[in-house]
Amino acid sequence: MREQIFSIIQTEPEIIYDPTSVNFSKFQWTNGYYNHVLTQREIEKPYLISLTYYSTVDYEDIILLVNNIADIWKCAPGTSIKVPKIEDVKSFMKDYIK
Repeated sequence: MREQIFSIIQTEPEIIYDPTSVNFSKFQWTNGYYNHVLTQREIEKPYLISLTYYSTVDYEDIILLVNNIADIWKCAPGTSIKVPKIEDVKSFMKDYIK
């Protein structure tokens, strides 16, 4: 998903995407959120949150950025986050895909 919406900061020696290149605050998340409490396993593998709610790992970045999480390792187990409804995620992707 990163390669579809984020700008590239650097290409060598590896590609680094800029999550701040998309202004998430301008998007209207109209369908609400699921409340989710992070486990240690999800901190170690944040794609599991996307897999749980959306049956795909593709939206891990959106979940983290909606919650202003730049570094998942700074979260503690038991931290409560918001997971946007899939309808909003799909609408966001449609509006912002490059």
